Amino acid sequence: MLKSFLQKNKFLWLKFISLILISTLLFAFSSINKTFNHSTETIIKKILPEKSPDSSIILIKISSNDIETIGPWPIKRSYYALLIKKLKSLGVKKIGLEVFLSARITSQSVYDKLLEAEISNAGNVVLSSVAGEIYLKNGVYFTDSLSLPTPRLINEQIQTGHINFIDSRDFVIPTELISFNQIEKAFSVQLSETKTKDKKLLVNFVSSWEKIKSYSMLEFFNLLNQNDEILKSFKDKIVIIGITDNQIAPQLSSSFDSELPGVALHAFAVDNLLNKRYYRNDLSEISVVVFILSILILIYLTEKFNGSLIKVYALFSIGFIVSIILFQEVFYQKLQTAFFLLNFLSIVLIQLIQFYYQSRAELNITASEKEVLKSLLQKKEEELSVLKSKSELSDKQTSDLLKNEIIKLQQEINKLQENKEDSTSAEEIKVDEAKLFFGIAYKSNQMDEVVNLIKKAAPTDSTILITGESGTGKELVANAIHKLSSRADEKFVVVNCAALTETLLESELFGHVKGAFTGAVSDKQGKFEVADNGTIFLDEIGETSENFQVKLLRVLQTGDIEKVGAAIPKKVNVRVIAATNKNLFELVQQKKFREDLFYRINVINIFIPPIRERKEDIAVIVDYLLKNSGTDIKISVAALKALNENEWKGNVRELESVIKRAIIFASSEKRNIIQLQDLPENITRAVKTNIEDLIIESLRQKKFSHSAISETAKELGNINRTVVAENFRGYSFKLFVENNFDEAVTIQQIASIDDMEIVKRVKQKFNIWIDNLNDDLKQLNTNDFEKVKASFSSKYKNLPQRFHIYLDEVIKYLLNRNS
Repeated sequence: MLKSFLQKNKFLWLKFISLILISTLLFAFSSINKTFNHSTETIIKKILPEKSPDSSIILIKISSNDIETIGPWPIKRSYYALLIKKLKSLGVKKIGLEVFLSARITSQSVYDKLLEAEISNAGNVVLSSVAGEIYLKNGVYFTDSLSLPTPRLINEQIQTGHINFIDSRDFVIPTELISFNQIEKAFSVQLSETKTKDKKLLVNFVSSWEKIKSYSMLEFFNLLNQNDEILKSFKDKIVIIGITDNQIAPQLSSSFDSELPGVALHAFAVDNLLNKRYYRNDLSEISVVVFILSILILIYLTEKFNGSLIKVYALFSIGFIVSIILFQEVFYQKLQTAFFLLNFLSIVLIQLIQFYYQSRAELNITASEKEVLKSLLQKKEEELSVLKSKSELSDKQTSDLLKNEIIKLQQEINKLQENKEDSTSAEEIKVDEAKLFFGIAYKSNQMDEVVNLIKKAAPTDSTILITGESGTGKELVANAIHKLSSRADEKFVVVNCAALTETLLESELFGHVKGAFTGAVSDKQGKFEVADNGTIFLDEIGETSENFQVKLLRVLQTGDIEKVGAAIPKKVNVRVIAATNKNLFELVQQKKFREDLFYRINVINIFIPPIRERKEDIAVIVDYLLKNSGTDIKISVAALKALNENEWKGNVRELESVIKRAIIFASSEKRNIIQLQDLPENITRAVKTNIEDLIIESLRQKKFSHSAISETAKELGNINRTVVAENFRGYSFKLFVENNFDEAVTIQQIASIDDMEIVKRVKQKFNIWIDNLNDDLKQLNTNDFEKVKASFSSKYKNLPQRFHIYLDEVIKYLLNRNS
């Protein structure tokens, strides 16, 4: 019993094992966990719009150009002294010098006094200090050494703050460090003058660092020399001075910048403190529990609502994304997203594998149905042969009766023969039967006339109008004309006039000059200019406005184009080929298309007939598409017949789409032949055989006995008895619905005979199906059909798809009756 349970629920157990293994892996290898968490955070930041950095922060960058201009690195400390003096005079709130002023650079000592004096005079300067190794003990950060800047060594009253951080991925800055009983606050904490109880600051990069207002050192000095009005904006601001030259300062990276200087890191830290938007990990451990519980709920729901898996997974995906965005970008909390993401992906993967195996099982049932049809065909052909022999030997009256049976049997054989043809490849098109002309595959006389007209018109420079329904291949014809013309070596430019608004179409075709309209930041070549000396193909010309038609007419008459916003026209030498699926002559009569333009573009008219008027081309086109698909897939006789019988309102484009779809379906099932099942139902509906009629007839012959299902399965080619049982169940539901849920009439119709014993057997079977549905409905205790259907996935599983709608109606009827 346990073995049976495990086999039945093997995918459920696989999901639980996967959850345990992945969670254990993430606990054991924190680096994997961090990598996935960081990647998730980065993706979220790139999806959402950037936020604006705090406007009270200004950077003064020491760039490579500054260093090249004012001297080698390290620059003289007199420059820092001058900067601090000028900034003080501008009324800045706080000045931070992110550059570490090392005591080891003795050549600078002569300027130390000057710098120390300016710092003391300013009274609002924070210098950077550097800590050694940092370690965490009892929730407090310690360091084994602390290097202070030279001015601080001279004057202990000068403020300093450490510029260290832990983890180059998450950028954790200890808000304070303890070094031999000395407390050193973080550089950003000193600058922002904020008090925080948090022992660490997880930096939140709200945007690219280039969005922070900044000036290079030389730019700032130039502003001072010019006494620029911009200098007033420095009042009450926090100014951070730091180096951005990537040859000197190590470059970090963030979600927005591949190269991020250290000064920008501390600027964002100040921004975070001022706006309380630095990350925290208060909910980190709780999120692990919540995410694991979420996966357990997901596993439960996938089992309970197997029929609505897409909704379940979509709900969890959206919920995950919303919660991550909410906690990361609103509450600034770091979550252990890997515990959800990796487990979620594993559950989805297992579900796909489960779906694959279930689909394979369903395919086996389908294959069994094919065996039924094959076996029946053979049996019917044998019966036909016997009947014909009897007819020849019988008298006239008996012969007439036999002839009627022969005709009926022949009709049944023809129907079954179509299914047999679904497994037989259609013959390949012979080379001398098919023609290929610049990607146009055909054999019909109508297309021969089109091709001959193309050959005559192409060498000229005349304007051509191609007409025909959508999907007939007008662009292929236009391309063929270009390839055969004297302009073949020049450009062939395609424009879909219907896809662009009037304003955009004019700009797209004729170009525009800089400043012609909002957004025109530079001159742009139009399609006519690009196609100069070549060919332009204007598709859907009938969709253009009268204003545009006037400008197009001018181009055709004079060869002059006028860019949007330009005063002087430009001459171009372009051959125009236009196309439309509309009747332009009728549009001219309705005053919706200019008559003079119509006659200009309709010098030569090439009409492409729809594919339904040249059905002999269908097989040629299909053969061409299959040979150019990169596969060795062929098409069955039955499938090709179905294609030939279709109306093809979408013409060649629709046919191409159907073949591409069929190739995907056949390939996914490892078949090298396209069959009826690979084609859309609207194409194959007329040629499919209803196997349930054959099964029900066999069951009736066996009087619905206890062994009737097994005997029918054996008789029809030793097929899976599930095929017989599920077709019987589905057929019964179908009659029940069609008889307006009249049980007595339905049972009588299934039995098809006034035999009380047979009716009793059918009724007993029918009642079992209905009672089982009723019992399960009572356990669910809901009248919501969608919820019921999701829970009843097993009842739909082996039932042929054609009967699903009838099971839906039966369930709705029972829900109604029980309410």
